[in-house]
Amino acid sequence: MQERLTRSCQRISSLVAELADKQGESLIRIGHDLADIFTRGGQLILAGNGPLQAVAQQTATAFSHHLGFERPPLPAISLGCDPIFTAALLADRQPHEILAREYRLHNEREHMLLIFCTQQPSPQISHLLEQIEDSRCLVIIGPENSPAINRDRQPELGLRLPGDSPARLAELGLICGHLLCELVEGELFGV
Repeated sequence: MQERLTRSCQRISSLVAELADKQGESLIRIGHDLADIFTRGGQLILAGNGPLQAVAQQTATAFSHHLGFERPPLPAISLGCDPIFTAALLADRQPHEILAREYRLHNEREHMLLIFCTQQPSPQISHLLEQIEDSRCLVIIGPENSPAINRDRQPELGLRLPGDSPARLAELGLICGHLLCELVEGELFGV
């Protein structure tokens, strides 16, 4: 068991190092652009599919609350977290609308839409991507072979996560979300 644990920890460590080495500049740019959006009164809207939906929700909480120090909340919302709204759409046989309809409720002000996606096709993510106006800042974080990243409408910014399992992708996605929050906090609050 100890050997397996050691191998897993070493794999996670090497994936984080690869992420920092190959995607660090992109992560910094996303953080800078998001800080600018917050400065102008905008917001962060997040979405995810599969296990990365929880990553989107936890990232929204990090922005809305804080990570390591008290600060004013930053406006962030994760789509698809309202179970009653989701149940109503499922009852009406509109599962593809789960993210897009809620997005239309919140997209009036300037925002960055940050989507965490898996390598599995998602009708909800696909339909959400169809709703985005070209003037909106779109960021997609997901694996190299994600259908959302390889669509006709390319994201303005993106991170292609290394990794070979859903667990590693969720871990790296959460690390990206927390690092992004730290970068924005540093730029806005000087920490």
